[in-house]
Amino acid sequence: MAIDTHEILYIKALDNYPYDIEECIDKLHYVISANYNHVGAHYLLGKIYQEQLHDFEKAKFHYQMALSLNHNFIPVYTCYIGLLIDLSAYEEALKIINIGVTIPGIDVAELQYTEGILYEKKKDYDKAKFCFKAGKISALNSEYRSFLDKQLARVKAKKAELNPKKKNKNKTKNSTKTKKEKRKK
Repeated sequence: MAIDTHEILYIKALDNYPYDIEECIDKLHYVISANYNHVGAHYLLGKIYQEQLHDFEKAKFHYQMALSLNHNFIPVYTCYIGLLIDLSAYEEALKIINIGVTIPGIDVAELQYTEGILYEKKKDYDKAKFCFKAGKISALNSEYRSFLDKQLARVKAKKAELNPKKKNKNKTKNSTKTKKEKRKK
């Protein structure tokens, strides 16, 4: 069975992205005009609208179209979830994450990281840390685990910056105890 022309054009569009956007868009428009139900073309158009044109409504439309055509199309998940997080559509993003983790072959660690970003944006640092730790457990390579360690450190630092009084109170109590102990001696 041969690969049809639309698939070849889609592959060429992927190859052109993001280096030759004009050529990429030309190929994608040809693919979609000939086969409106091409999942990959909708996904890549969504990416172009999100990353290059900053037209988030059109990006959302194409991501939704891709998922409605094939909910097992893995590449769309992290891009679409990232877009929803950027648009502060947190509940919708969580729904897509929950669907995504059930898809065979998906990178669960990446979805857990993305969920951690969602909670970080909501300033729920405990849940963000939990997600980053879960992602670290799911990660299948050292580099990604190291990346998640850095994310954890960043979130811990943010949380500490929000609660500087707690640290200072503890230091004050400890220094008071130390002074009292010195007096007794």
